[in-house]
Amino acid sequence: MGRLFVGWVCVLCCLHPVCADAANKTFPLKKLDPKQAVTIPWDDLNERAAALAKQMMERPTVQARGPVDTFSCTPGQYYWLLDNPDRAVAAWRRLGAKCVSIQRRGPAKFGYVDEAGSDVTWETIHQSPGVRIWFAEGKVKPGPVLPLVPVKAMVILRSAEGKTADGVVMVQHHAEVVIHTDNKAAAAVTKLMGQSASKLAEQGLSQLQLFFSALSYYADRHPEHVEKLFGPEK
Repeated sequence: MGRLFVGWVCVLCCLHPVCADAANKTFPLKKLDPKQAVTIPWDDLNERAAALAKQMMERPTVQARGPVDTFSCTPGQYYWLLDNPDRAVAAWRRLGAKCVSIQRRGPAKFGYVDEAGSDVTWETIHQSPGVRIWFAEGKVKPGPVLPLVPVKAMVILRSAEGKTADGVVMVQHHAEVVIHTDNKAAAAVTKLMGQSASKLAEQGLSQLQLFFSALSYYADRHPEHVEKLFGPEK
């Protein structure tokens, strides 16, 4: 996955968690056509969020949609992780994953830098029951032979809660992304990776979803580890 597309998602590529088996579960979220345009809850957005979303939807470089994932967890824990990705990264490190650091840069705002010079900041621009929208911008180095390029991304994450027939609490989610970046850089990454830009973005969304869902699932299955996993770094 190229760093170009969702700069802050690149920290997730090293993770290989296993989520709960979601077969034969029925939830409100349905599988959508990958070719369908990204959907925006325009009526629910405040003025700033609407302006940013409108800007992002005008001639985007890439649009993509992640899979619909269903997993067992404690919903409150899942929502807490969405609000605290810096603590989620710390938890993955404690589980043995190699991740770059995520820094808190303000209320509902986070960022990361890497040794290649990438520097990306993202923030929550909308939050309502079942929907979160993150807006990211910065510069990313998509490959060792490519220069730093400016990138903007908007991720819409939808989620829903439900229960199985035997009472197990489940969460279902899927994400969509809209990306603006340099078209020449996008073409270069596509050539290097041998996949289309949209396919790379889909893979990035899949990793993003797993970052939160698998950790939520693990915490649900191992509550005795929660305090150690999510406690502040000393």
